[in-house]
Amino acid sequence: MKLPASGRAAGKVILLGEHVVVYARPALAAGLARGLEVRVQRGEGPLELETDVPALAADARPVALVREAAGALGIAADGLRVVVRSDLPAGAGLGSSAALSVAVLRALAAAAGRHLVLADELALGRRLEAIFHGNPSGIDPAAAVLGGCFRFTRGEPPMVTPLRVSRPLPLVVAFSGRGRSTGAVVAGLRARWEGDRAVYERRFDEVAGLVAEGAAAVESGDVAGLGRAFDENQRLLEALGVSAPEVESLVATARSAGAFGAKLTGGGGGGAIIAVAPEPERVALALRKTGAQTMVALIGASEEEAA
Repeated sequence: MKLPASGRAAGKVILLGEHVVVYARPALAAGLARGLEVRVQRGEGPLELETDVPALAADARPVALVREAAGALGIAADGLRVVVRSDLPAGAGLGSSAALSVAVLRALAAAAGRHLVLADELALGRRLEAIFHGNPSGIDPAAAVLGGCFRFTRGEPPMVTPLRVSRPLPLVVAFSGRGRSTGAVVAGLRARWEGDRAVYERRFDEVAGLVAEGAAAVESGDVAGLGRAFDENQRLLEALGVSAPEVESLVATARSAGAFGAKLTGGGGGGAIIAVAPEPERVALALRKTGAQTMVALIGASEEEAA
C-alpha cells in the first residue's frame, strides 16, 4: 500500500432531464469546479472515517461505501483512516454521494497502485452510489469522473457524449438548506408511472425533446434558448410530481430577478434550483435575500463563486 493517498471528484448540476434519465431518455449535465476530496492514511484497528460533513458523520453508509470500494479493489479496509473534505452541501442535488464514491475509488486505487480506466470508474462509481440511492442512472458518477458538459443516456455501458461549450454558461445554483431523500422522490415517481404509463411516457418524451434543444443551445451559445428549455423542463417536472413549493418559490424569484430560465436540479422535492442568467450576481443576490445559499458557476470556464 502506498499511503497516504488521495482522490478528488467533481460535483454536478443536471441542466435538463433529471428523472427521465432513469427511463432511458437522455439528460444534459455538467461537472462543477467544486467537489470532494478523500485522503487515505494508515490507521489503527477497524476502518476509521473522518468527515467535515455532519450528515455523513451521522450516517453508516459512507463506511459501507469505503468497505465495498476496498473489496472491489482487492484491498483490506481495516487499518485505514479515511478523511473526507467536501465543498458540496449534502442532500442538495449537487452529486455529493457520487463525488464521494468516485473520490474514494480514486484514493484507494492510488493507495493500491492501481490505475482505473474510465469504464471502471463509471461502473464502480455507479455501484457505490447505489448504496445511497438504490438504482441510480449513473449520470452523477459520470459528472464526478468527467467534469465538463455532456449528454448522458443510461445503458450498459452508458452513452456519454461531451458537448463543446461555445460560450460560457452563466449559472446560479441555489439551495434552501433543507436536505431531501432522492430515493423517496424517485420511488414516488415510479409508483405514479406504474399507475399511468402512457401519460408519463409522453411526458418523458417531451423532456427528451427539451434535452435535444438544450444541447443545441449549449453548443451554439444560445444562452437565452437554454433558459427557455429550463422553464419548459420545470413545467414538466411539476407535472411529474417531483417539484415542491419551496423549489417553485426559488424559481419564481430567479425569473423575477432577470434569469432567462430556472428549474429544479437533481432529485427534486426540495434541494436545489438552477438558473441561467445574463447577470448571475443579481439573481444570486435576490435568491440570498430569501435565505437560500447560492453558487455562481460559469460552465465552460474555470470560475465559480459561492455565498
